[in-house]
Amino acid sequence: MKTIKKYILKYKFLILVNAVLVIFVSALKALQAILFKTIVDTSVGNLSYSISTLIWYSVGFLVAVFTAETLSKAASAAFNKKVMIDYKQSIIESFINSKRRGKITSSELISLLSNDVRMIENNYLTSLISIMEDILLFVVSLYLLLRINVYLTIIIFIFGWVPVIIPQLFTKINQELKAEYLKKLERFTNRIKEMAQGFEVIKAFNIEGKILDMASKDNKEAEMAGYKSDAFQGFQGALSIVSGFAMFFVNILLATYLVIKGYITVGSMIAAVQLMNYIVNPLISASVYATKIKSVEKIADKIQKEIIDASKEEISQGDKQFEFKNSIEIKSLTYSYDGKRNALSNINIKLDKGKKYTLVGESGCGKTTLLKVLLNHITDYEGQVLIDGVDIRSFDPASYYKKVSIIQQKVFMFKDTLRNNICLYSDCTEEELNEALRQSGLVQVVEKLLNGLNTVIGEGEVELSGGEMQRIAIARALIKKAELLLIDEATVALDKVTASDIERTLINLDATVLAVTHKLDPDILKRYDEIFVMKDGEIIERGTLDELLEKRGYFYYMYNYGIDEKEEMETIEEAV
Repeated sequence: MKTIKKYILKYKFLILVNAVLVIFVSALKALQAILFKTIVDTSVGNLSYSISTLIWYSVGFLVAVFTAETLSKAASAAFNKKVMIDYKQSIIESFINSKRRGKITSSELISLLSNDVRMIENNYLTSLISIMEDILLFVVSLYLLLRINVYLTIIIFIFGWVPVIIPQLFTKINQELKAEYLKKLERFTNRIKEMAQGFEVIKAFNIEGKILDMASKDNKEAEMAGYKSDAFQGFQGALSIVSGFAMFFVNILLATYLVIKGYITVGSMIAAVQLMNYIVNPLISASVYATKIKSVEKIADKIQKEIIDASKEEISQGDKQFEFKNSIEIKSLTYSYDGKRNALSNINIKLDKGKKYTLVGESGCGKTTLLKVLLNHITDYEGQVLIDGVDIRSFDPASYYKKVSIIQQKVFMFKDTLRNNICLYSDCTEEELNEALRQSGLVQVVEKLLNGLNTVIGEGEVELSGGEMQRIAIARALIKKAELLLIDEATVALDKVTASDIERTLINLDATVLAVTHKLDPDILKRYDEIFVMKDGEIIERGTLDELLEKRGYFYYMYNYGIDEKEEMETIEEAV
């Protein structure tokens, strides 16, 4: 809870304003009992106010209550708004500034920001203001009741804690039920996102029934968990209400006895009854609000641990400005995801600036992991990755990523104009943009769009082909003036003609290129200065296309037979 508490304390002036208004509202509510006492005692002749005076008192009281309540609710809403803007922004910034994405999925992040954070607002921030109001109302009412009768006040004070204590006995169960509800709700949210993202697959494989059954099951489980949580909270509330009623009856009977004996007036009795409500009810509601606050502690702690603290646990970033003049040397690079099996083992390669390289090998052999190391997404490896003799971990990330870019198989598109998707919100000049369009082969694509570069693309808007999106990725790298371009299976989902065209464009770029590929096209492979062959996390062969074929080794059989399946790869290994 420490992050949200930090933002609460940030707005001290709003806290003060809320406190003043809460004091005013609480005092008015308590003074209602005194107004009732005055009216009743006047009606039975114990006081001698005129009707017109009582009317003016009543009207003035109503105006004051309306004004105070309106201002108090507005101040509370303003306070909530400020705190929640900062809190949600801290979550978003922690996520986006994290060195690596971590375990949290996009649907979990969406659920967290839309469901969990809203629950924190409703059950934490709102409850804090309400508790403050209840405490002040309790104090003012207790003081006024003491003015009426000390003995009645003592009895109320003693028994008034019963409705508070009873619900606290069930707080832990309530927290567990609330946490289970959030867990089920998150699963349901993930399922719905999968349905939206996998719509084509669902239709193509005729699995609508199965998906609907799973969604229905998750929906029912989430609502059942919510029902259990709400029902148990209702049970707690019922206990509080019953114990409150019991206390009320005890005190009303005592007040009746005091009227009969002549110790207090009828007006004082009515005022005492009203004040009893303002003493008992705040105790009950304060306990309910306290329970709500505790019920979201686990949610806030989860956000703190998985996003905010996780982003701070990243390995410290360097501050050197990135320069790439000569070469990249990877020395004795070894890395394991789980500490058991190496994803990379003793990698030793050198990439000269301006040259073109490709990585080939069966799926899962470590090619993408090596790219992640070069992207500085993985930093806890053994060995060294040096650019002109400088460890890449010592470079300032912002400086590094200005000159390093990656093109992946799936190109992400923002729901925005084609211009913004190419420039990625940078201030690129028209000359730079036009040159990038020309080199990436996007000129014809732009010309056929109705609004040209101002055409909105993305989900639900103008859809582009896989080849067109890959060209946008190339244009992004050109706009960025990337000196090191990493390519991860960028053409695997494209037809042969489009794939070859895209790869030729990439090879001709003025950048150092390291491309991961499955397609062993001789016209493309012969253009690379060196081919690295990977197997089980190791570089087992290297050389030009002709050199590797002459060796008649692992690459030779993979190239000639076009094999990538595990069983057949084992056959090749035996042949080699």
